[in-house]
Amino acid sequence: MPFFSVTSVSPVCVSVFGLDVYWYGVAYVVSLWLALFYAKRVAGGVLRSTEIGAFQQITSSQVKRYVDSFLPLACIGIIIGGRLGHVLFFDMSYYFHDLRKILFIRDGGMSFHGGLLGIIAVAAWFCRKEQIQLISYFDLISMVAPIGLGIGRLANFVNSELYGVPTNLPWGVLFHGTLEPRHPTQIYEALTEGVLTLSILALFYCCRKRRQPGDISVLFLLCYGTSRFLIDFLKDSRHYCGLTMGQWLSLIMVFGGILLSYFLRKSAKSA
Repeated sequence: MPFFSVTSVSPVCVSVFGLDVYWYGVAYVVSLWLALFYAKRVAGGVLRSTEIGAFQQITSSQVKRYVDSFLPLACIGIIIGGRLGHVLFFDMSYYFHDLRKILFIRDGGMSFHGGLLGIIAVAAWFCRKEQIQLISYFDLISMVAPIGLGIGRLANFVNSELYGVPTNLPWGVLFHGTLEPRHPTQIYEALTEGVLTLSILALFYCCRKRRQPGDISVLFLLCYGTSRFLIDFLKDSRHYCGLTMGQWLSLIMVFGGILLSYFLRKSAKSA
């Protein structure tokens, strides 16, 4: 028998005046609120301004403006990027036959990799407008991203999404639409991409005082890419040339992190 079953758990958290509020929506709201709170605590030690012509650490008065002003843009980037990423990377054939379904976000279907590209795009525009060093803002995004990743995976668990292959292990879970216990890969990811990655980045932030802008971004790309690549071996997902689409995208992230580290070190030596 499975250790736990979510077959009786509804994807709807609560209904208010006939309007269903889904767990996934609650996860987004809670994630953004916690990310906003955490970002304001660490932004002063991460962000750099270019307003004076040289990279300068921002003041406490600038922190609130730079974080609060970016929140609406972050929501837009995550939602549009995440949705388009899911359509293009994971289920293009399904949406190609009815493009209107792309707009039906309430039916599910969001991609982290797409959301990451979306938030990078809006961050690039925002940093140019506010004269913030772009790589330092990527560091801030990397610091808070594991919060959303961890909470989002818990919503996936409740919704019986992205579960793993069948297992006889005592912590196997019976999900909607399955006849045998499966690996709760959502919980594995919540612990690794969320809790573990957040802890590693926080320790690096606190203990590595002489870090360079971009170091946190590199560490995030390596931590997320590696954990996602390994856990996807247990997922019940389609494979392309022996790997899932998530694994291919995660390999790109890891390679991108290594490449970014190389260019950062090369730039520091020539400075």
